[in-house]
Amino acid sequence: MKNFKSSDGRQAARIMLTSSQWYDGKEQRPVRLSTIGTLEHRSEDNSWIVSYDESAATGMEGTRTSLSLYPDGLITLARTGAIEMQLSFNKGDQRLEQYETPYGLIRFSLLTHEAKGSLSDHGGNIELGYALGVDNRHTISTKLLLEVEAQN
Repeated sequence: MKNFKSSDGRQAARIMLTSSQWYDGKEQRPVRLSTIGTLEHRSEDNSWIVSYDESAATGMEGTRTSLSLYPDGLITLARTGAIEMQLSFNKGDQRLEQYETPYGLIRFSLLTHEAKGSLSDHGGNIELGYALGVDNRHTISTKLLLEVEAQN
């Protein structure tokens, strides 16, 4: 059976998201969510994009999240809408970032432990592992797994 593709090349996809976090030396209970989003291949840079709308369950209602997977292993996470941000993940990279928030400027460091994925017209997965630090202190480590299944 052929996958549904819209006129802009996007196809509907079921996305299973698992997020595990550690802070203050303690592992928090993993969060698992399932949603419908889109899967798209961009031929101009051979990248794959998985997009979905956040829900009230994530605390980011009104935000669209997109993860882009590039052939060189780079993964970008972009959020638009109620929350605006963009981060890049490349295994082994440590970056200093800053964002303007309604509460003022926040500066943080981002150390990527894992950034990998494999996507095709049928779906696949994206895995991210990273640590965020604020004011030169380690504050939270996150492991994120997106399992994507194209819908027929």
